[in-house]
Order: sequence, then C-alpha cells, then structure tokens
Amino acid sequence: ALDRGIVVFDETVFERLRGIDVVVFDKTGTLTTGEMDVLEADAPQALLDAVVALERRASHPVARAIVAAFESPANGEATGDTDTADGRVRDFESHGTGVEGVVDCTRVLVGTLALFEERGWAVSPDLRDHARDARQTGQIPVVIGREEHAEGLVVVGDTPREAWDETVSRLADQGIDVVVLTGDHDDATGFLREHGGVTHVFAGITPPAKAEAIRHLGANRRVAMVGDGTNDAMALAVADLGLSLGSGTAMAADASDVAILDDDLQAVEAAFDLARAATRRLEGNIALAVTYNAIVVPLALAGLLSPVFAMGAAVLTGGLLLANSRRRLRTAAPDGGDTGIAP
Repeated sequence: ALDRGIVVFDETVFERLRGIDVVVFDKTGTLTTGEMDVLEADAPQALLDAVVALERRASHPVARAIVAAFESPANGEATGDTDTADGRVRDFESHGTGVEGVVDCTRVLVGTLALFEERGWAVSPDLRDHARDARQTGQIPVVIGREEHAEGLVVVGDTPREAWDETVSRLADQGIDVVVLTGDHDDATGFLREHGGVTHVFAGITPPAKAEAIRHLGANRRVAMVGDGTNDAMALAVADLGLSLGSGTAMAADASDVAILDDDLQAVEAAFDLARAATRRLEGNIALAVTYNAIVVPLALAGLLSPVFAMGAAVLTGGLLLANSRRRLRTAAPDGGDTGIAP
C-alpha cells in the first residue's frame, strides 16, 4: 500500500473498507488546500500597492494572501523594510470586516460590500454584481477603493485540491454516498453542492457537531471520515474508519486508521480499490481451496486416487494458494489504467 502513499495502522482496515456505505469529507484542508490565495484581481496597480501597505497591519489570512500576492520592493514589503511600508500609513482602523487608513495622503478602504455600504462609499452595480457572483461560488470578494469610491475587487479563495472532483465522482460511481462537513459559511459550498457526486453538504458545523453528524450517519450505515486537522480528530475517532491526510496534525493521525501521504486525495479512492482487490484475491483462494477439497479429497477417500497423487495435489494447491496470495494487487491507477501494488 505504500506504493500508493497509503499507511494502514490496523490489519482489519481492508475488511472494514469493503463495508463502507458513506464517505464523509472535511472541506477546508481536505477537499481544499486550506491556504488562502488571490484568485483574481481587477484594480489599478497604484491602488493595489496602497492596499498592500494597509493590509500589512492586519493579521487576517485574507490580508496575508493579498500582501503575498502583490508585495513589491517599491513599497518595502519584498525587502522586509517594514518601516518604509508602515511610514506610508496613517489613521489605520480595523472594522472587523475590513480595514481603513490613509496611504500616501489618500484614504483607502478594503473590505466587504457591507462595509462599503456602512461607510457610505459608492460602489458601481457591475462591481457589486461581480462581488456577489464570487461569494456564491464560495470565494471571498474583497472590495477596495479610495476617496469614498470603490475602484476594484480582489477575489481570494481556498483553492480546491487537485483531482478532488475525480475522487468524489469515482466514489459515487461505486455506489458510495459522499457527504461534506464544513465549518465554513453556506456561501462557500456552492461548488460542492453543484457536484453530481456529492450527496449532502452540511455547512457551519463545529468540531463537536461533526462528530455528532458522524454518529447520526452511522446509525444505520457504515461511515468513513476523511480529514486533516485537529478539528477533525473527534470525527475521525468516532467514524467506523478514519482516514487522515499527510499534512494533517499528529492528533488527526492518531485518531485515524489510515494515513494518506503526500496529501493525495486520489489515494482515498485507491484504498477502496485495494480493499476490492484484496476481496477478489481472497475469493480466488477460497475457490481454489474448495476445488481441491471438492474433487481430490472425495476421490482419494473412494480409493480412486493414490495417496501419493493426493499428497502431490495438496502440495500443488498449497503452492498455488501461496503464489496467488503473493501476487501484486491490481488496482485502478489515477489515469484510468492499472497499477500493481504489493500485498
């Protein structure tokens, strides 16, 4: 299993995987990278430079993403000269949903649409619609403006992991229900709700509520939980099977039965492939053993086979069983082909 980045902590894992009816995914850090990135920016460069100088005084992850995306030596960020950047800012204010201040003698406001409305700053209909569209797709629209007029928009988002949709689709194709639990606002789950393989999405869920949701889902079905962080540890522990991503915390790994290395979501589906392949291998061995017992033993008891021949058949059957057990398991590779995995 290490060939596909899967570490199994319990010898019963593959047996339990075969009985799973529901796979529950945490959203942030599991189906997404958990890191805020600027996905889109539509604003004058001079205004973006002023926004960076202002956002350097904020500690929010969105502010850090904006600074990382637009920092430049011109305003002191890239060189680490904070005195240069801070000297540009006066009258800094944090409003909870944004920040405001005077940068190079120009008043700049950065934040939500609601903050601009609250402060009485003008926002064009096109910019307002653009911000609302971004919010509906689960992204974070940050409106930026100067001198009481909104002039641009920066869209920040938690980027979905590579191949997350293929992983969900393949699990759904196997008849497994896929459920997503997240502490994020419902607006941030639009891309998940639109995916045909996702059965249910529950937003605004606290860590204790995640564990309770797992218990509820597991009342009549067997549930596997896939998570990555401390907030998922309780849910991983109460699930019938817990799978933690490699980037997760030690607490999440300790609560899980399977560790997925390298943050490869496709390894989740590969674990189910391994379980099915192991089942096929077991069924093949049982068929071989039954064939020997059904044919050779009765013939030997009836005197139709010599003891030497019966002994030879037993040795041959045992050898075949051993060879079959040691063959590499064949599972579906990410590109749709097959890959061999050592037992």
